Amino acid sequence: MSMVDTRQTARAPGPPGTVSGRLAALAGAVSFVLILISATMLSNAPSATDSGQKILSYLALHHGRLQVGAVLTALAMSTALVWAAGLFRALRRAEGGTPGLALAAFGGVVLAAASTVTWALIEGTMATRFNDLGAAGARVLWTMFLLNFGALLVGLLVVIGATAIVCLRSHLFPRWFAVASTVLALISVAGACTIGYTAPGIQVVAAIAAILDGVWILMVSIYFWRDPALAAP
Repeated sequence: MSMVDTRQTARAPGPPGTVSGRLAALAGAVSFVLILISATMLSNAPSATDSGQKILSYLALHHGRLQVGAVLTALAMSTALVWAAGLFRALRRAEGGTPGLALAAFGGVVLAAASTVTWALIEGTMATRFNDLGAAGARVLWTMFLLNFGALLVGLLVVIGATAIVCLRSHLFPRWFAVASTVLALISVAGACTIGYTAPGIQVVAAIAAILDGVWILMVSIYFWRDPALAAP
């Protein structure tokens, strides 16, 4: 082989869509890590049923890390949308080019991202203006902050449910992942009920659902990394 041929071979591009597929995978992983770090900022946080004075004291003691958590959470949503673009392409291809459930899944990510940015905005507001809230105001905003988990899960259950349906009808992801996604979507439905209730039990279900949904996003990102063509244009 000549030197010219060797150089052309070395510069030959990879499989079509490799870059965009890997980008979607990295975006999902980055989003997961940012949310995980943000969640650690909420250690020993009060519940929605705690007194306003206890919540106000918590905000006063931890307002610095809550501000950092709010910023990280908001930034995570920008990478989540890049990941969502890859999922949309993968689902549309699995559906034969008709963006039915793929569009529903993408809309679910947008809803979840908007809810999460609102969640970050409430967190940042409490952290920067805790001196002006008083016990009653702190309790109201903190309750709104926690109940917003329900809005987040409403979006995620659409994403996971739509993906599960497509996977059950195609070979986009392994069969076990499709079944697990179906179960997770049902758990997310239960967790989404926290948008209207402050009972500790439903709050725990919502927290578990949010954690599992985050792991689900990471798993999809791993599949995209292993096979970038799945999320190719």
